[in-house]
Amino acid sequence: MKRTILRRMLLACLLILAASALTFALVAAAPGNVAALIAERAAGPGADAEMITRIGNELGLHDPLPIRYGRWLASALAGDFGISLRTGKPISQEFAARIPMTAALLAGGGVLAFVLSITLGIAGAVSNGGFMDRFLHAFSLIGASIPNFFVAALLVIVFSVMLGWVPTFGTSGLTSWLLPWVTIALFPASVLSRVVRVNLQEAMSRPFATTGFAKGYTRTQVLLREALPNIAIPFLTTFGAQFTLMIIGSIVVETVFALRGVGAFFIEAIRFRDFIGMQSVLLLFVVFFVMVNFIVDMICIVADPRMRRARGA
Repeated sequence: MKRTILRRMLLACLLILAASALTFALVAAAPGNVAALIAERAAGPGADAEMITRIGNELGLHDPLPIRYGRWLASALAGDFGISLRTGKPISQEFAARIPMTAALLAGGGVLAFVLSITLGIAGAVSNGGFMDRFLHAFSLIGASIPNFFVAALLVIVFSVMLGWVPTFGTSGLTSWLLPWVTIALFPASVLSRVVRVNLQEAMSRPFATTGFAKGYTRTQVLLREALPNIAIPFLTTFGAQFTLMIIGSIVVETVFALRGVGAFFIEAIRFRDFIGMQSVLLLFVVFFVMVNFIVDMICIVADPRMRRARGA
């Protein structure tokens, strides 16, 4: 077990290192001169070539790319992500103020997606080809096809503008989080509900389900007592993948609902060509992707002895 955890931790670190290097190279290759941007914002349009060159030398922008990457990564590991070109503040301070907002959005959306997917998947399996099953199938297809920005706009028009039940933006209370949570949870909940439904249907054809029926259990009892625990591993694996994708959805949701999170900061960094900010946010996204998948993998290994044996634990 310890060897498995250490091996997975090493792989996670290597993935973060490789992804961060690719991210740094892509942002560094983007058109634009960071030194020129800083000089222009410091001295206005009158910034001369000498000033731009001096700023570039101070920032080490003329050094080879591997040296620049190593220096940037070492600073990031120490908690120093640099200074935002847009705000002039340390990016670590921006993260400290914005990460809790994004974390609240992802936590609420993740819980909602988890509950909805299990509920809808079980309801469809109980109906088993009936009206409810067909309705939930259509609902999941629609939910997985509609983009986040359209869902957000539709929810705001209906529940905020027309009905006036919830605020349109901000974080004034629990009700102000309802629309962002629903918006960011709809897509993963739709995908996961089909995963639950299909896997439950497949599990109902296995011998343990037949044994359950032989004991006199109803279909619902067999679904809940026999089939549902056996789909935990594929469900958790898919849930981890969908949860990581929610960080991408947060970019749109935070912008629409005026939430000052990391996603909104990323959009602002792109708009103002804040290359340092973009690199830092992308690194944060990479760490989030890898760590969520690592945690889900560890949960699956602990929950399923077959996976431990397969990995030689």
